[in-house]
Amino acid sequence: MNSVISRLILTPVLALALLTIGNTVVAQGTATGPFTAHVVQPGPSVIIGDAINPIPIDLDPTGPPWFKSITDDNLEIAGGGILDIIETIQNVGTEAWGDWHEEIVGPPAGLPPAEWFGVVSLEINGNPITFNPTGLGTQELWLDTFSQPVLPGDVFTIHKQAEVFPNSAGATGVELMRLLEFPTPAIPEPGSLALVAVGSLVLFGMRRHR
Repeated sequence: MNSVISRLILTPVLALALLTIGNTVVAQGTATGPFTAHVVQPGPSVIIGDAINPIPIDLDPTGPPWFKSITDDNLEIAGGGILDIIETIQNVGTEAWGDWHEEIVGPPAGLPPAEWFGVVSLEINGNPITFNPTGLGTQELWLDTFSQPVLPGDVFTIHKQAEVFPNSAGATGVELMRLLEFPTPAIPEPGSLALVAVGSLVLFGMRRHR
């Protein structure tokens, strides 16, 4: 009897543990690891993709991140300030995204690195979603706790801001920053995990009864 009770308890617990581990270790890359280069425009702002031509991104745990370079050819932000970055991306893979990671890894030549200043909005197919940003004031930014996942085929727009410090742009063509970006898979909500646990108990009990 005790062994039956133990199995009833351990089966859903192990299933949930495996599910949690699986979603933790699956990460951090894209299928093509694209490199893209972008130039600061008046504003100052950087526009990357749009609703008609979004940047295609396919989550791949074994792939590299999306690497992009941003230059200030026209010295729009030579004295420092807040840079608007608006990216429009399409999920062209088969997995839903639950959050998005951004990391500033440059610029080169010892210039002062920019920092994340704020996140204005996230949109899926033109509709705003809620989210939780962490890492503002640093080079590493996580956008997570999406109110809905970015499903395959969805167009995802990120409007974020970076603070660029003086002397980060001192000559025509200087590179302001380099960015690494990637999505991570959507993780089931706690309520969904609880339903999985209850379902496991019910199914196991039915099998034992039969």
